[in-house]
Amino acid sequence: MKSKINIIVCVAGTENLIGEKNPTGNGLLWHSKEELNYFKEKTIGNILFFGKNTAKCVPIELMKKNREVVILSSQENANELLKKYNIPDKEIFICGGATIYNYFLENTNVDRIYLSRLKSHIEIKSTNTPLFFPNPEKFGYKIVKTEEFNDFIAYVYEKNH
Repeated sequence: MKSKINIIVCVAGTENLIGEKNPTGNGLLWHSKEELNYFKEKTIGNILFFGKNTAKCVPIELMKKNREVVILSSQENANELLKKYNIPDKEIFICGGATIYNYFLENTNVDRIYLSRLKSHIEIKSTNTPLFFPNPEKFGYKIVKTEEFNDFIAYVYEKNH
């Protein structure tokens, strides 16, 4: 049995803003404890893939306490990685950034996309070189579940196989 391959992403606005190409500080453009807890709940005990640039902006050491964290370079082969980390009872979560998301959407069969869309009351920092998450529907995904929270709406997408 193969590990489920998931993408998990938090976006702002209708254009699916996910970040800044040249981040400062922790790199996050917003703060929602509620959404961070959602991320934690979904990923705990599983395997997380981060691109090397995104990994510089997130608390990797903290995540390693209860998740396996893999930092990817652009030289990696997605299918080889997915074979290597195919561990029974564990799911793989692709955690960004923009290049990694696009690579996996274009080159692998992602089982599920967890997309959190922030609500308008969450303050978003301005960006000079914004990065965006593509529309999952362009890759054949449809919303199969929606859950409303105070700070965001969580959408779960799956592909019709």
